[in-house]
Amino acid sequence: PMNFANTSNSGVDRSGTGSFGFYEGYNKGASLRFFGTDLAWQSGIRFTQSNLSGAGFSNERREQIFMTGGLMRRVDLGFQFGVVFDYLYEDWYYRGDLLQIRGELGWVRPNRDVFGLKFAAGLDDDSATTSVIDASGATIENVIQFQATTQYRLFYRKQFSRYGEVDGFVGWTDKDDGLLGFEADIPISDSLLWNTTATYLIPNEGTGNGGNEEEGWNLAFGFTYRPCGLSGGSRYSRPLLKVADNGSFMVDRK
Repeated sequence: PMNFANTSNSGVDRSGTGSFGFYEGYNKGASLRFFGTDLAWQSGIRFTQSNLSGAGFSNERREQIFMTGGLMRRVDLGFQFGVVFDYLYEDWYYRGDLLQIRGELGWVRPNRDVFGLKFAAGLDDDSATTSVIDASGATIENVIQFQATTQYRLFYRKQFSRYGEVDGFVGWTDKDDGLLGFEADIPISDSLLWNTTATYLIPNEGTGNGGNEEEGWNLAFGFTYRPCGLSGGSRYSRPLLKVADNGSFMVDRK
């Protein structure tokens, strides 16, 4: 939804845009056994740069910073979980920041498959002044309010050797939207993974009723480099949750 400039009461054509670009960052886990617990800590950051040539309603490129940190517990069999806080800073035709809490509850089976629930919920909302360009080239300012989308995902995960895995999920939001998607981490070597993620939010609003402006989607391809390969640290402290992105930290107008 944020890919449509806010033009309420301005008469400006609400032309959307696709935010194609690049991302980079890191994700790290560390055992907390020193404190007498089987929990681990994970933290990471992701930077994105998109709309590199601007959009129809703005000459600005889109810059985002996602930060993720929290606790997790990995097991060989039985119940495992992770809970993190996500922070998003956005700088585009508006500026703002948001917080959400996100987690995963899963059951690891003897064959290493995992079934469970993922969730995310906003902890605050924000407002910002937008600056958009109309067809005549004039700059129009407006005010928007936005918040993180509360979402629930039922998932199935197939785990492979060398810490590879594939997730598939279906879910819903607090606004009765649907969710579909998958995540895949395919090992190329002990130190290199090929990553693919896809998320699609199916809007509750139908075709012709503003549904195209309420769709949410994220598609990403990338690589993860593990400096020490499979020997780098305990597999129980490997991050359970990925650093937030536009698929796991979805934003909508209030």
